[in-house]
Amino acid sequence: MTTVVVQAHPVPESLNAALCDRVEAGLDRAGSPYRVHRLATDPPPQPADLAVCEHLVLVYPTWWGGQPAQLLDWLHDTAGLDPADGAARPLAAVDRLTAVTSLGSSRLLNIMQGEWGRRHLRRNVLPVCAPSARFQWLALYKVDRRPREAVAAHLDVVEERFARG
Repeated sequence: MTTVVVQAHPVPESLNAALCDRVEAGLDRAGSPYRVHRLATDPPPQPADLAVCEHLVLVYPTWWGGQPAQLLDWLHDTAGLDPADGAARPLAAVDRLTAVTSLGSSRLLNIMQGEWGRRHLRRNVLPVCAPSARFQWLALYKVDRRPREAVAAHLDVVEERFARG
């Protein structure tokens, strides 16, 4: 399975960068072929990169309830979510879509607010993937109020999930 990891955060020393590093470490342990695109520094994946992508991993902080603008722009422009694109389906090979994110508020508050970011991926991105595509949500809620040990434990969980394939 070919995995494409798209990370969207401008600060290389951020928790989000650490999450991306742990995704990579897990994929290394699993022996899975992958490519990482850090949108702040690397060229974003192009349709040709996505044509062989079976697992798309989006690593981003949830800001104001959803994905950062840089990630949304890429999804809409490159991944075929723009209605003007018509039949373009560059994500047609994607059988797994995984979001790895952190949120400042609690899970309950996010549910009460409608979980826009999660809902957007399920309703708008997953349908342009392969018909049998599965969605996975790996979120760390209340990130600003968690002790360092809890954040470290979550990083371990993320790596372990990707190490299992």
